[in-house]
Amino acid sequence: MSHTPRRMSLKHILLAILLGLPLARPSAAEIPDGPITLEQCIKIALENNLNLRITNYQPRLSMLGLDGAYSSYDPRFSTGFSDGHRISKGRENPLEFTIPTSETDSFRHNYGLNGLLPTDTRYTIGFNASETTGISSNDEPFGSYGAGFSLRLTQPLLRGAWSGSSVRMNIKLAKQQVESSGLDVKQQIIQTVGSVERAFYNLIADRQNLIIAENSLKNAQEDLRIMKIKTDVGTEAKTRLPQLEAEVYSRQASLISVRNSFTTQVNTLKSLMTDDFATVMDNELSPVGELNPVQTVFSRTDSWDKALNNRPDILKSTIALDRADIRLKFNKNQLYPQLDLIGSYGLSGSDSADIMHMYDGKAYANRVYNPEFNPADPNSKRFLSKPFVSRAAAFNPTFRDIRRGDYPNYSVGLQLNIPIPNRSARANYKTAQAQKETAILQHKRLEQSIMIDIDSLIRSAESSFERIEATRLARVSGELAVQNERTLRDEGASTDFVVLRAERDLTSRRYSEIRAKADYLIALVRLAEAEASILDKHGINVEFVEE
Repeated sequence: MSHTPRRMSLKHILLAILLGLPLARPSAAEIPDGPITLEQCIKIALENNLNLRITNYQPRLSMLGLDGAYSSYDPRFSTGFSDGHRISKGRENPLEFTIPTSETDSFRHNYGLNGLLPTDTRYTIGFNASETTGISSNDEPFGSYGAGFSLRLTQPLLRGAWSGSSVRMNIKLAKQQVESSGLDVKQQIIQTVGSVERAFYNLIADRQNLIIAENSLKNAQEDLRIMKIKTDVGTEAKTRLPQLEAEVYSRQASLISVRNSFTTQVNTLKSLMTDDFATVMDNELSPVGELNPVQTVFSRTDSWDKALNNRPDILKSTIALDRADIRLKFNKNQLYPQLDLIGSYGLSGSDSADIMHMYDGKAYANRVYNPEFNPADPNSKRFLSKPFVSRAAAFNPTFRDIRRGDYPNYSVGLQLNIPIPNRSARANYKTAQAQKETAILQHKRLEQSIMIDIDSLIRSAESSFERIEATRLARVSGELAVQNERTLRDEGASTDFVVLRAERDLTSRRYSEIRAKADYLIALVRLAEAEASILDKHGINVEFVEE
């Protein structure tokens, strides 16, 4: 029997429960001292239960993990600066010519922005500029500015594209983790409500047992009091007193045990409703209501359908199947060769200083040579003019070149990488296949386990209800037996021993009837938990809203 569980949308997360699940520490003073209803217990538990409050952090942590996965799309900014100075000292060469001296100052700075787009395209945007000044080996000043803009795009076409993107895979897995953590919260709510309801019914049962034990003790004490009166007036022998006294002490011990069990159940219920037991330790809880079981007509098919479509664990198993499928697709993509489409575009600009030559009070564009230059004379000068900078290099002309696109450059190409023999990718793919098959089998095993569990719970509920009638008849017969034995004892046809044994049997049968009623109601609670219908039963709505 296969079912496709209903799934919440991935764009939805568990944010709130209508009854409220505050993350801050709530006040435990809401637990009343005195009568309390089941609805009150459930509401207080949903506000204060420690396990539920701890689990409620999981969606928040998962959302933080999802934000971290999306951070792979965040652009990264980079910048760099460098300032340099270089001196080349001149020297005499053995071949009788001189290597002149030069000096250069430079300042460079660059800015970059790179990242990844949702289309798996990697981009790099860069801008750089440099300034260079100095004295050349010809003893002339120089200066220049240069700047450039570049854009580079790399688009995977096979390996690393779409389902083969590790970033895309991590985001999908993180989304599923958010969804899974919401189901964890819902599962904890179901467990908390079920635990509170079971504890409440057990507390009612123990309260009724306590009343029975108290009445039993009172009856024994009254019998002892009457017997003492009779022995004092001489109508009964004093030898009958020890047996009655022993019965009183025995029932006192039984009452102590029942009272301790009642206190234990009170503490169990308190522990589910508070995060500070010390503040409510002395509160007296008195459950409102009685054990009034009503026969239920069960349908295994309906119960299976509810469970296989609503239980958080089966929904989480479906998420695990999707997770295995995502990893399988990713690893299959890694079998392909790496084929990237690469494109680049750039713009550049530059500007150089204007150098003029001064001679005899006039500026010349070119050098003025010395007609009397003698290479053999070290004091003889080749040029008569002296160079100077008439216009310094500037950034404005450089940027103008870039703005106008005077010097563009671009390129488009493909790059192919083929791993040989690609054993790692093949092994990972086979591993992912095995993990997917394992997840499918685990899902089927969970479905079967749920169906068997529900069948057992239904049979347990049915047998518990049958026990109610059987124990009721046993209790009625026991009451009649006690009445008859008392009459016979008063007539002298029976003994105290027989009467006491009949009373002990009646007390035990009353306990059994109460236990059968409680077991039936608890069986219904366990069945509602197994069906994941317990929240609807109590009108609790777990709301999934967009963040």
